[in-house]
Amino acid sequence: MTQRQAILTGVILIVLSFQVLVLAILVFFPYLPDPGLSNLNNDTYFLLSPLSTLFLLELLYTWLVRLVAREATRYPSTARSIVHFFSEPFQKVLASLRTRSFSESAQTFNILSRPRLLLIISLAASILLAVDPYRPDLNPNGTLVGVDSPTYVTWISQMLARPVPQALQYSFVEGLDGSRPLLLVLLYTVASLGVSPSQIIEYLPMLLAPLLALSTYAFVRFGQGNASLAGLTALFTPFTFYIPVGLWGGYYANMAALVFAYLFLTLLLLFSKSPSATKYSAMFALSVALFLTHPWSWVLIATAGLVFAISLWRETHLTIHLKSIAGILIAGVALDVLKSTLFATRSVAADLATKLPTSADASSFWVNLVDGLLYTHSGLLASWIILGVGLFAGFALRFKDRFERLVLIWVATASVPFLLLDSYNQTRIVYDLPIPVLLATALLFFLPVLGAKEIRWPGVIIVLILVLCANYALQGILLL
Repeated sequence: MTQRQAILTGVILIVLSFQVLVLAILVFFPYLPDPGLSNLNNDTYFLLSPLSTLFLLELLYTWLVRLVAREATRYPSTARSIVHFFSEPFQKVLASLRTRSFSESAQTFNILSRPRLLLIISLAASILLAVDPYRPDLNPNGTLVGVDSPTYVTWISQMLARPVPQALQYSFVEGLDGSRPLLLVLLYTVASLGVSPSQIIEYLPMLLAPLLALSTYAFVRFGQGNASLAGLTALFTPFTFYIPVGLWGGYYANMAALVFAYLFLTLLLLFSKSPSATKYSAMFALSVALFLTHPWSWVLIATAGLVFAISLWRETHLTIHLKSIAGILIAGVALDVLKSTLFATRSVAADLATKLPTSADASSFWVNLVDGLLYTHSGLLASWIILGVGLFAGFALRFKDRFERLVLIWVATASVPFLLLDSYNQTRIVYDLPIPVLLATALLFFLPVLGAKEIRWPGVIIVLILVLCANYALQGILLL
């Protein structure tokens, strides 16, 4: 081991030791004495949180930079020289990324040798994070957490006070103009068995959180095919925005929609490789479920699916991909028109129109970005470590691989409305990004290329990032 490797490895181990101590203090809070380490960690997080604004922009628009750089090489020598000047320091790394597979990268790390164990740990961590806000020692009165939680209780109670036909009608009218009837009907069904609405909302995150981990695992395992990458993705899932922000806002419909979204896109990838009626039927059903759970998420995922289908058509010249996604889009639009007509509610298109900016002032974009990340949701989205690591995936993902292409398209699709929306709705776009997938792919792509040259054990960096993300998630949960 060279002197440089020894120094960097030592620094990383010191930081990891500190973060593990902080994690232990947070896990056993308030029973383990804290000499101020958790406060120091929290202060560091907030000190560096402004970096998240730049990291998020890079994450969202790296695809655009890559596109412009590729097009520039087709033009006069000046443009090619500029691109070459900025990319030359990274040529060796980029060349390695183009030829490296996830399977090769996963073999570098012993920590990824048991993906099913990683999935089990992820499921356990998901449940524990969802349970934590309701621990009797932290929340003796059992007060519901989440901004929207009391509203869900009201909706369920209103449905219970009505006959079944009227209760079903209520689900299509109330709940933000009847935008999430499927979730309300499911919660109403459980409540009809004698479970109180408050208990349902308390335990709902304990179901949705592990389902999110399972869905991200399925997306990578069956959509991409690499079990190690799937295990790492699942392990990151509870430690990203999904649970802390979801619990903070009570965004249960959005959390359920993400489960449907990952499963829908999994089937989309499988269908793109071997079309069948069974896969299409399941994909169609998941699209309807997604639409009836969270229409905003449906619009984003359906649009990404459309762009993906167009790319497949250009690649294969087969129309089956366009026809399949067209049927799903037409069904969604027809369902929206039917629902808004029958129940006199606002359509998704009309709702989206209300979110468009009323001012053409370009400076408001930066104000919205800062407000959304640093102040909305108590600053939980301003995680510089999550966004900072995730943005590297934008440079590594390859368009020729269908799984990686779909992830790129997902991010690129989200980046377009992000430019137009206000700060609150920008945060909902960020929440719907495939952050766990980006984190896992960035680490598996870059660490084997860079890690061995700089530190003795590259796998330690994966552990460090996981612990940092776990501290972020647990600190956010405790602040609820």
